[in-house]
Amino acid sequence: MKQITYAGKSFVTGTDLANAILRLTAALGLSHETAAVSIPAIDEDGRITTADLVLGPATEVLAIAIASDREEITDPRIVALLDERTRLLAPARTVASTDPLPGSWSATEL
Repeated sequence: MKQITYAGKSFVTGTDLANAILRLTAALGLSHETAAVSIPAIDEDGRITTADLVLGPATEVLAIAIASDREEITDPRIVALLDERTRLLAPARTVASTDPLPGSWSATEL
């Protein structure tokens, strides 16, 4: 599970959902577009609800992994829709090599 902080508020959702939101937010920022999305979340009373977000170039989203006794929230259909939107925003490019893109890095490399 991950806790997402968005517009000064926090909510909890599944790891795959949170990661898809982060990928889409980054792609929207690069393409200077916005999108309204809805994902399942856990409200303050511990009930499953829906979080509605408007994401765009100026959106600041923070996702932190948290420990939880609850079952992971999953929705592969929503993750696939978010990832498809992300893919459509990516500029087409020819890949000439399997080397990482210049300037790219992973936290595991630090």
